Amino acid sequence: KERKLALKSAIAAAAIKEIVEKRGHKVGGLKALPVVVEDELEQISTTKEFRAFLEKLGLRDELERIEEGVKVRAGKGKMRGRKKKMAVGPLIVISKDDGIIKAARNIPGVDVSMVRDLNVELLAPGTHPGRLTIWSYSSLEEIRGWEG
Repeated sequence: KERKLALKSAIAAAAIKEIVEKRGHKVGGLKALPVVVEDELEQISTTKEFRAFLEKLGLRDELERIEEGVKVRAGKGKMRGRKKKMAVGPLIVISKDDGIIKAARNIPGVDVSMVRDLNVELLAPGTHPGRLTIWSYSSLEEIRGWEG
């Protein structure tokens, strides 16, 4: 019960613009949250197309923020397989994968998740709620079918 409540709270926090901005995301180009796009998003198959899609949404500042956020860690963690620290960018939630996961994996900080694999750590990384989340229309329909 507690895990379900945490998941629902994290989803709700992602829809409040003040919380998302407080977390550090640059969402000035967006008119409203949550961002819901058509299912054609799931068919994007190249990183170039995906980057153009994000810029068309008005997330150019967010892309610059996450690309500048890649830093080399101080200390011995570099030797232990934790060389880079990255800023967390937008989360893309989809209902089925038609190439979007491969297209988005080369942009640092961007995660793509299927609705059934959605968890609190993706929606509120580092226990800080309000991650910028982009939903496909069919993924919202699938969430609407969840019980309770």
